[in-house]
Amino acid sequence: MESKKKSKFNLFHINVDKIEGFNDLNESDFEEASKSDKDSMVTMHKSVSYWADARRRFRKNTVSMVSLFVFFAILLFAFVGPLIVPYSYDIQQRSSGDLKPLEYSPAEKSAKEILKDADAVYSMSLQNGSSNHLGAVFDSKDYYIKYKNQNYCFTIEGILEKACLILDTDGEVLLGSVEEADLDAFCGGDKTKLKPIECKVGTPSEAAEELPITTSIFPHVFGTNAQGEDLMAQCMYGARVSIIIGIFAALIVLVIGAIYGSISGLAGGAVDFVMMRIVDLIYSVPDVLIVLLLQVVLKDPLQKWFDSSNLGIVKALSELGVGIVSIFITFALLYWVGMARLIRGQVLMLKKQEYVTAATALGAPTRRIIKRHLLPNCVGQLMISVCLQIPSAIFLESFLSFLGLGVSAPMPSLGSLCSDALKSLQLYPHRLLIPGIILSLLVLSLNLVGDGLRDALDPRLKK
Repeated sequence: MESKKKSKFNLFHINVDKIEGFNDLNESDFEEASKSDKDSMVTMHKSVSYWADARRRFRKNTVSMVSLFVFFAILLFAFVGPLIVPYSYDIQQRSSGDLKPLEYSPAEKSAKEILKDADAVYSMSLQNGSSNHLGAVFDSKDYYIKYKNQNYCFTIEGILEKACLILDTDGEVLLGSVEEADLDAFCGGDKTKLKPIECKVGTPSEAAEELPITTSIFPHVFGTNAQGEDLMAQCMYGARVSIIIGIFAALIVLVIGAIYGSISGLAGGAVDFVMMRIVDLIYSVPDVLIVLLLQVVLKDPLQKWFDSSNLGIVKALSELGVGIVSIFITFALLYWVGMARLIRGQVLMLKKQEYVTAATALGAPTRRIIKRHLLPNCVGQLMISVCLQIPSAIFLESFLSFLGLGVSAPMPSLGSLCSDALKSLQLYPHRLLIPGIILSLLVLSLNLVGDGLRDALDPRLKK
């Protein structure tokens, strides 16, 4: 019996003489640890919810956080930028056509020089369109300029062409005009070129027309196109259109796919079989071909519907344009199948859980089971799919606009801007590079944010 115990002890025998410092230990080193000593060795972690833990893991993903910052920067560029830049996507300045980035036209250079000493300038060459004169041929016409809550009223006899009106509240001449041919001499110091205009401060007449004055010249940061339209303003509005279309298209896909997939997965049996065969049928159709056909077929009927209907919602859709509405219809018809398959798979897994069985046994209707039990437990996968669907919708919209089948003119799109830039690619390559880079950054950042959400919301990847 003793030999058996000895052999068992020798199996776990440790040679303590070879352990460094073992012989230096005393009895006090083997005393039982107190409660405070035990508590100091235990690190207590606060219990966190699923979403708080997902947020923490998402923040630890450096690539996704940088991508989210880039996406927010593009959002500010698209939605806040137009409030800062004084140009619009449809403003055409004929004298400012084909400008390179940060380049000024001759009229803008003269206005900048004049504004060093004057308060405001009205330059006929800086106005929208081709209007280049003031006054009437056989009569006089009243105008007024509003500056610092004061109305400066004056009358022009006959026609005044190709000139600048200069307002200087501290100068010898309150309001005067300089012909564009004499601007260089005037800016060089020849004040005799300034012709005074009789002006009074007060309330303008009912027939008076207000002239939009210029107090500062904002640079064309990205340059202009051949029509004198500011490229940065067009890129801002184009990015705004792409983001709005991407979000709304993703929501359409989410609603249709979630409802269809939930019903298919929960019903099961023959219903599930038929519904999934419909999905397979849509999958077998070439996407690009159907998208192009739908865009061509729907364009004229939608335009006739917009022109003939007086409903408020139809008028709101007509303001968006036929191209945008066609894109929404295309997504509603074709691009929900992937979402439906994803939700169906989640529902097939969740409907076997005990709480779904209990709800069914208690007589809960199918609508309530889907709404209160199935879809809320699929919200993680839904968020991931929506974030990955948005860049897909943006890319499709840009592709269609590039082909001329997307957003209708004059509303710009990043795809249509790239298409227009091909005409002058060799002379002005920046017109293609700038919207192309913005589109690439937008799609790439959303894809990386979607990947980060997938890693953060997947409990199997929890660290």
